[in-house]
Amino acid sequence: MNQWQETVRKYAVPIGLLLALLAGAIFWFGFVEKKEAPGKEAPFLLTSQVSQETRETTTESAYFVDIKGAVVTPGVYQVPPGSRVQDIVGLAGGLREDAATAYVNLAAKVEDQQLIYVMTEVEATQSDTPLPATAPATGNTPGQSEAKVNINTADASLLQTLSGIGIKKAEAIIAYREEHGPFASVDDLQEVSGIGEKTVEKLRASITI
Repeated sequence: MNQWQETVRKYAVPIGLLLALLAGAIFWFGFVEKKEAPGKEAPFLLTSQVSQETRETTTESAYFVDIKGAVVTPGVYQVPPGSRVQDIVGLAGGLREDAATAYVNLAAKVEDQQLIYVMTEVEATQSDTPLPATAPATGNTPGQSEAKVNINTADASLLQTLSGIGIKKAEAIIAYREEHGPFASVDDLQEVSGIGEKTVEKLRASITI
């Protein structure tokens, strides 16, 4: 009996220290895990929020530009603010071989809802006043003189740059030319179905023969 008690007393202190260290280690690792757990999620949430805000800002500030005429792939393209005509032309596949490059200002900055029309060499030589290479959808760019479209030679895309002339009226003008020949005067445009005197007066300053 005395020997057993002696053995217990001999190992009681080491065993007690071991249990204390084990309990301390369990407590420490549990505390560290709880402390670090929220921090692991925070960067993910922050990245997700920033990414979403960036996407929304990019969409809201994007410009939509319509390019027509002598380019490989005419159409509407989305570009960031500060883009230039050269960027739009690049997205449209570049200029065609018959493009009137002398009339295209590739360095000009574009605006949202802008229309860019690239003339062909034939259109450039037949037009009394060269068309500006860039023009907003609602009119001419400030500082640029108003251009005139030759209604005897313009194709459907060029005719649609005129105020109030959509695809149907543009096709009607071309059909009239093919059936009756060139217009003898601007007033003859009234003979085209869907185009009246008021429309002609509205277009008079913008068209020629």
